[in-house]
Amino acid sequence: MPFLYELKVTGDEPAYTFVQQLVPVGTLVGTGQAMATLTDGAMEFHVPAPRQGLLVEWFVEHGAIVERGDPIARVVCEGERVDVADAEPMRLG
Repeated sequence: MPFLYELKVTGDEPAYTFVQQLVPVGTLVGTGQAMATLTDGAMEFHVPAPRQGLLVEWFVEHGAIVERGDPIARVVCEGERVDVADAEPMRLG
């Protein structure tokens, strides 16, 4: 049975600026695949998918401020419902 999870960001920074959606709605994303780019003003980060699923909705657009725990996207997963960890932004470069 499918279940929904909301992709949320965790990390050391209190807030990030949303830079780019890397995958469009309707895309099947794999575990660990980069879904979005964020910046803290000095560095850029990718947000990896914590679990494989179908991206069905973005909640943010370019320039939006994203605080820890804010949902940025909604993903549908197959299988039994499980807890999905928040995504840890990965520094680029």
